[in-house]
Amino acid sequence: MATIYDAWQTTFFFNNIANDASGQDVTVDLDKSLPKSAALQAGATAAAAQLTAILTAGIDKAIKAAGSQLGADDWTVVWGPQALCIDPVFGSVRWEAPTPTARFNAANALFVVYSPTLARYVVAIAATNFKSFYDWLKEDFAVATVVAWEGALQVWNGGTNDTQPGDQVPCISMATYTGITNLLGIIDTQITKQTLVTFLKGLTPPSGTTLTFTGHSLAGALSPTLAMACFDPTAGLLRGGSWAAGDAMIYATAGATPGNAPFAALVNGTAWAGGDQTGSQPWQIWNHDMYNNVDVVPHAWGSAMLDAIPGYYGTYYGALTTDLITHLISHARAYAKKGEAVAGPYTPINNQALNSEGQSAAFDEFVSSYKVSEGGGEVIEYLTPAQAAVVSPPPTDKTQVSWTEQVLFQHTTAYGQLILQNPPQPVKSAS
Repeated sequence: MATIYDAWQTTFFFNNIANDASGQDVTVDLDKSLPKSAALQAGATAAAAQLTAILTAGIDKAIKAAGSQLGADDWTVVWGPQALCIDPVFGSVRWEAPTPTARFNAANALFVVYSPTLARYVVAIAATNFKSFYDWLKEDFAVATVVAWEGALQVWNGGTNDTQPGDQVPCISMATYTGITNLLGIIDTQITKQTLVTFLKGLTPPSGTTLTFTGHSLAGALSPTLAMACFDPTAGLLRGGSWAAGDAMIYATAGATPGNAPFAALVNGTAWAGGDQTGSQPWQIWNHDMYNNVDVVPHAWGSAMLDAIPGYYGTYYGALTTDLITHLISHARAYAKKGEAVAGPYTPINNQALNSEGQSAAFDEFVSSYKVSEGGGEVIEYLTPAQAAVVSPPPTDKTQVSWTEQVLFQHTTAYGQLILQNPPQPVKSAS
C-alpha cells in the first residue's frame, strides 16, 4: 500500500505536477491575413491551448493515480489548469513559408485544486520551463532592476505605479514582478473563464478552509509573492472577499530570493495560517522556502548564500570547477548588485534546509551514477553514498556525474527524494 502523504507532501505533489507542460514545444500555423504581430499573438493563444490540454491530461492522470495517497480521494481541479505562451521559440518563426508556422512553449502555468474532505484549496504554480528563454531572461535573471512593492500593487489593482523603489521600502525584482503580472493576467479557459483573483474572491469557503500557495524554483519565488499580493494589509487583491491571511499558507521550494529585506520582513511578519504546525521532518513546516543545501537556485540572490556555492561544488569537483563556478557567481552577484544599489540587499524569506549544511555535506548529498541489478538486468541510477550502501546486491561501476548534471539533479529530482521520500529511479538502460 502506498504511503499516505502528509499535508506538506501533498502540497509538494501538486507543486510538482504543475510542471507537466514544461519542456515541450508545440508548432502552430500562423494566419498570414493578419499583421505579423497579431498572427504571433494568435499563435501564442493557440499554442497555450495545446499545452493546457497536455497539462490537464497530466494533472488528471496524476491525481487519479495517487488517489487516497493525497490524504483524501476527492481532490479536484477547480480552476484551470492554464498555460501561458508569450514569445515564440527563438528562430522558429517561418513567416515566409507556404504555410507560416511558429513554435511556442509555456512561460507560466498554474491551477487550483480543492478537497472538500480536507477543506483545502491549493494554488500550484509551475517552475521555470527550462526550454523557455523568456523564463530565463525575464522571470529568473532580471534582477538588476527593482520595483517598489506599493507600486506593483497599484498596477495589479488597475492603477499606475507612482512609487519609487528604495532600501527602506519593500521592493521586488523585475523578474518577480513580471512573473506575478503574468500570473494575474491569466484567464482560466477550462472551467471558470476567470482570472485567479476573480475566482478566489468569488469563493465563500466554509470556516476552517485553508488556501495554500506553492511552487518550485521560479515558482518558489512567485508563490510567496503571489500570496503577499493577495493578502497585503493595505492593498491586497483579495481584500473585501471572504479570505484572510490567517486562512492562507505558503509552501515554496527551491525559490530564489524575490525581493529586499523590507519585503522579506513583510512576508515573514504576516500572520499566515499554519505557523504553529510543524513536525519532526525538515519538510514539515509552512511559510518557509524549503531548500536543498547543495541546490544552486535557492542560494540566489543573497550574496552570502551565493558565495557558498563554489565551495560546495569545488570541494567535490576540484579547483577548475571552483574557478568556473566562482566566475559565474561573480557575474550573478554583479548583476544582482545593480538592483541592490537601489533597494538594498536581496534578502530571502524565512527558509528551511531539507538536509545537512556546510561544504563537507556535499560528499553526503551529491550523487554518483551506479550500475544496479534490477529486473534481471542492469540499470543506471543516481545514488548518494547512503543510498548506494543499502543496495543489495551492491551496485557496481561508480562514476562521478558532471557538475552540470549534479546541479540539475539537486535542483529537481533531489526534492522528490527529500520531501516525498521517493526512491531512486533508473536514469537510462545500462549498455
